Amino acid sequence: MEERASSPMADKPQYVVCKEKDGMFQIILNRPPLNSFDITMVEEITSIIADQQYRSELKVLVFSAAGKAFSGGFSTEDLSEDRGYQLIEAFGRLHEQLDSVTLPIISIVNGPAYGAGCELVMFSDLAIAAESAKLGFPEIRMGLFPALASYLLPLKIQQKRAAELILTGDLLSAKDAERIGLINQAVPDDKLQEQAGILVGKLLQFSAPVLKLAKQAMSRSHGKPPEEAIRTVEEIYVTELLPLEDSREGIRAFTEKRKPAWKNR
Repeated sequence: MEERASSPMADKPQYVVCKEKDGMFQIILNRPPLNSFDITMVEEITSIIADQQYRSELKVLVFSAAGKAFSGGFSTEDLSEDRGYQLIEAFGRLHEQLDSVTLPIISIVNGPAYGAGCELVMFSDLAIAAESAKLGFPEIRMGLFPALASYLLPLKIQQKRAAELILTGDLLSAKDAERIGLINQAVPDDKLQEQAGILVGKLLQFSAPVLKLAKQAMSRSHGKPPEEAIRTVEEIYVTELLPLEDSREGIRAFTEKRKPAWKNR
């Protein structure tokens, strides 16, 4: 994928690079050698997302990484007793920020994604990984456990499989991660960027507000009793989706057998 650097920020981030193109906003983890999360890096990402998530023209948020690793997890320097609380609290705020993002989120996993790195993949709506990548939660080997994954992973994949990953620290191949639904697709390493571009391109061809409402329908109905979930989705559909100019255009284009001309409104 070819991108251009995003507009300069007031405070240039130290550990991430931001790029954007045609409705895609990309956050590239850039803290060599393993892109491990320290407090500064987590807070940078949280701030960037807060600044970008309500831009009406954006259609997708993409996480990728520089170097050979996606992320090795938390920085061990910030896991000391006096700083560990700050790091976990900061990462919790990042999750809350990601949870509020209406943009579809995609992770492109080029290499190892451990601990917090795997949690970032877990937070994403879609994920694609190189076949050589390993994913998992090895914290138990260090006398720790993955804080957010201990709650969220059993909601994302089968509960006993989640317990196995957390309690044994076993790592998954990309193919196994695909098989259990942690990622969408494992691809040959030399095809990762090409296939990621195809995946991102699929979303970029659609209307920005429709994409956002489709994600909101899923997130706002998740975990609710069936009747309440249906009412939630119906309300979004009738009161927010159908009045959109793009929804009317999409229906007209389908009827007229032509490509829609989205206005992103």
